[in-house]
Amino acid sequence: MAYPFVESPNVTRANGRPIDVVVMHTMEIAERPDAAQICARWFASPASQVSAHYCVDAGGVIQCVREKDIAWHARGGNTASIGVELAGFASQTRRDWRDDYSSAVLKHAAALVAEICRRRRIPVRWLVADDLPVGRRGITGHVEVSRAYGKSDHWDPGDGFPVEAFVDQVRVRQQAQRRAARGPRARV
Repeated sequence: MAYPFVESPNVTRANGRPIDVVVMHTMEIAERPDAAQICARWFASPASQVSAHYCVDAGGVIQCVREKDIAWHARGGNTASIGVELAGFASQTRRDWRDDYSSAVLKHAAALVAEICRRRRIPVRWLVADDLPVGRRGITGHVEVSRAYGKSDHWDPGDGFPVEAFVDQVRVRQQAQRRAARGPRARV
């Protein structure tokens, strides 16, 4: 699917890289209608020295880095990953993630991550820090990349992030995408 594109200069150009992991982040931006746009504009600034492939808010998705290129989003884990920034804060509780705004963010993010995992044949499973250095493929949080490689102290998407529910949403969306790609079945 094509998303609005706000290009970040904070990338390492690459061709033919393996993509094994989708890394979930929080933007540390308040829940507001233009959160993805604000984050994308920050990534578009050379001064920021950071980027991610996608920014997601309650209204949708903005792409900032082409998937073939390496975004600067999770030191130690950038080379073989795609970074997805979610509107909100790492300090959100499980209850905070269930409000209408965050529910919409998670819905858009689940559809995006399902599509990435389907196209890249990435297993829909949550990875912990020990999984990353040994090359397991799946979905993880920035906190796990920080723990695995010790190159940052980031702890997003936070302890309240609904990991199980999010992975379940990704699975459901991926199944729906597969059904849609096959088209309607003939009735007998």
